Amino acid sequence: SLPVFVGLIIFLVAIAFLGAWAVWRLVVPSPRRRSQSPEQGVDRQTLERRIREAQASGLDLRDAEQELEELARRRETGGLYLCFFGEISTGKSSLIKAVAPEAQVETGVVGGTTRSPRHYTWQTPSGDDVILVDVPGSSRDAEDDETGMREAVRAHVVIYVCSADLTRRQYEDLQALVAIEKPMTLVLNKSDLLSGEEATLIQERLRLRLQEIGAGDDVELVVVSARPGDESQPAGIDDLRSAIQRRVDHSPEALEVLRDRAVFSMVDRRLTEAEQQSRRTEAEKIVRSYTRKAVVGALAAVSPGTDILIQGYLGSALVKELCRLYDVPARDVEISRLLDLSQSYVGRTLPIALAVAGNAMKAFPGAGTIAGGVTHAVAYGLIFDALGRGLSRSLAEGGELRPAAAARRFRESMSEDLGARTIRIARMALEEEESGRREQP
Repeated sequence: SLPVFVGLIIFLVAIAFLGAWAVWRLVVPSPRRRSQSPEQGVDRQTLERRIREAQASGLDLRDAEQELEELARRRETGGLYLCFFGEISTGKSSLIKAVAPEAQVETGVVGGTTRSPRHYTWQTPSGDDVILVDVPGSSRDAEDDETGMREAVRAHVVIYVCSADLTRRQYEDLQALVAIEKPMTLVLNKSDLLSGEEATLIQERLRLRLQEIGAGDDVELVVVSARPGDESQPAGIDDLRSAIQRRVDHSPEALEVLRDRAVFSMVDRRLTEAEQQSRRTEAEKIVRSYTRKAVVGALAAVSPGTDILIQGYLGSALVKELCRLYDVPARDVEISRLLDLSQSYVGRTLPIALAVAGNAMKAFPGAGTIAGGVTHAVAYGLIFDALGRGLSRSLAEGGELRPAAAARRFRESMSEDLGARTIRIARMALEEEESGRREQP
């Protein structure tokens, strides 16, 4: 009949609409996720606003401010910066001396003579003024590695120097530079130490490595030999000068845009790391606070079932406070789901936690005479410590409250550093027990 037919059509249309809506929700990210996408570019105004907001909350971000100030200074003074970057002892300083003989560059037979960045003005064969930057060789220590990479990011062009096939560190350096679209020239130095066959083989490997990291034909490979004390014209230096000139001539405006974008990306990353570290520190304080509250609550429980009510209230409060810290909405249904999943796991592991806590009490003289309530308190402290740490990791990684993921992190956290955590929480429980005794009349 017609009513049945119309009803069937409406039903099918509704099913199709719901299916399309479900697919859209899976494929199209929410506005929150889209705003946090790392693919989105950043500009100076956005970074300055973030710095002000972070400083208002107590973060020290002078380093990020100084980076933007240095970028502004370089834009005002002009000049194209070419950074000679690479591992220690690949001959960067000697290479600069060969390219620009008039520059006074400190070199020596001991690798790693450059301990801080040095800038040298040089005029290319076509008359362009550029600044050659000599930086500490990477792999000396973490500070030198960071200094070198920062100068590479600040430069318009990177002359990456190696003297053989890429090491793991060199491969990672090039990966990082390609990822930020840094214009580069790859230089194989000390070619005079290689036989013709060796040099050919290494060049083939270097080109393969460039393809692997996605550089393709964008990175030119130049083979040179710049040895300290060599009075003759080093082999390949004219080729390198020509390669530099091609980079300079290609598009100074594009080099400026790419340099700015790379610096903004570096500052954005530092801001994010500072914010994440601040949140981790605050999350640790929150977890310690609720762990202590759980211990006190277990010690205060005087009737069967009272501790469960206390811990349930504290668990909900812990979840809400961590979600506020990570700016994540926390619906009651999600909190209940997380606590239910965690409780089911606690039901299976509580006997183990009690046994571990009881064994830990042996580390404290005289603790064996204390009632079993302290052992119970230590077990609950272990559970809350693991729940808080697991939830913090889940929120930091996912940017939302996902009960199943958080419960999985909670289970993982229960077994991490179990011995040290148990001793710490046992000490906390004994302190609270002693404090409670002193307060009794």
